[in-house]
Amino acid sequence: MRKSKATAPTDEVIMALDNVPVELTAQYIKQSTCTLYLALQQGRAPFGFASLNEKTGTWTYNISPGLLIAYKRGSLPMYRIEDIQRMAADGITRIIDQRLTAINRAVGILAGGAS
Repeated sequence: MRKSKATAPTDEVIMALDNVPVELTAQYIKQSTCTLYLALQQGRAPFGFASLNEKTGTWTYNISPGLLIAYKRGSLPMYRIEDIQRMAADGITRIIDQRLTAINRAVGILAGGAS
């Protein structure tokens, strides 16, 4: 007996849902459910997230229909975690440098005015 391939859901079917099931998402973006479960658990899926219930050890998944459609169409901005970390570190460094420059100026003014 041959397995029938599931037809990918339409955008309309996806948008009619509040939370898209992982299995339906897999069909929609042509990925395996295993890959999606891992991506959601690791925070690497830009269209949803997973939450672990520490007491029961079970995961709950939330996939946004609008973000999922934007992801499939290529209109959802995506960044690698490493890029986000680098951008955050660069921004923090820039702020610290600006504050240190301002402090050094103030100290210079105070030192010059004290003599």
